Amino acid sequence: MDLAALYSAYADAVYGYLAFKLQDRQLVEDLVQETFLAAQEGLDRLETVHSPKAWLLAIAHNKMVDFLRRRPPDLPLIWEGAAVGDSSALFVEEALKQLADLERTIVYGLYVEGFTYRELAEMLSLPEGTVKSKAHNARRHLYRWLQEGER
Repeated sequence: MDLAALYSAYADAVYGYLAFKLQDRQLVEDLVQETFLAAQEGLDRLETVHSPKAWLLAIAHNKMVDFLRRRPPDLPLIWEGAAVGDSSALFVEEALKQLADLERTIVYGLYVEGFTYRELAEMLSLPEGTVKSKAHNARRHLYRWLQEGER
């Protein structure tokens, strides 16, 4: 698979993942470009990769982490939020705010991107069992949060 095919197939997923994590459109666009530049340099490794999508998202995740480590501490990340009147998006956004960052990433990967536990484990450089337990804890936490809201 060449870079053009990778970009065509997965650019939206890379953008969506970064936008979910950062909420700053300009930064996300820059990191998408950096992700695909890094992918181009590593195309020779693509044949040994189980999931090209997970491989690209792992690159995007690492680029994001590198940026966050280098950025000035007083530089805020802009929250663009959901469209006005989009109550389901606002509800999901509020629910996800209840989770720790790693749990939020795992829930997003499982239920929005459709990754398997194995793919998420590879992407996040964690044991598969850790991803499963974090997903279980996140579901339990969201369930309790929803139960409290019904009172």
